[in-house]
Amino acid sequence: MGRARRGLLGLALLGGVLLVAGCGSSSKNADDLAKGKQQFTNLCGGCHMLQDAGTKGTTGPNLDDAFGAARDAGFHPNGMKQLVEQWIQMAQPPMPRNLVSGQDAANIAAYIASVAGTSGQSQVRPTPTPPDPQARPVKFHM
Repeated sequence: MGRARRGLLGLALLGGVLLVAGCGSSSKNADDLAKGKQQFTNLCGGCHMLQDAGTKGTTGPNLDDAFGAARDAGFHPNGMKQLVEQWIQMAQPPMPRNLVSGQDAANIAAYIASVAGTSGQSQVRPTPTPPDPQARPVKFHM
């Protein structure tokens, strides 16, 4: 067998291995999304509203609203996933930082990125009225 022929055979073999490896990874991603949904519902749903998860939290932002415009503008889900992962790490009160980490954070972020803003039936919360700038400050006496 000639050198060129062996090279082509090697490339074909490598391509076949990569193809088979790629086929196996799709079910893992589905498992990760299912775990992410379950973890989101249990850990995050008390504060965040997300139509797909059926959560109705009102402390944190409605994630359908938060990601809907980005999705409509063509943002890639991987970018949204990275944003969620960063927010988990750098969260501001009342959300605790690093509520989850590692694969759990990746699962939740992937789930949110895959569904947030995809439902046209999102229940948009009204914007709260800002405090009156003319109001007198509250004084506490000790």
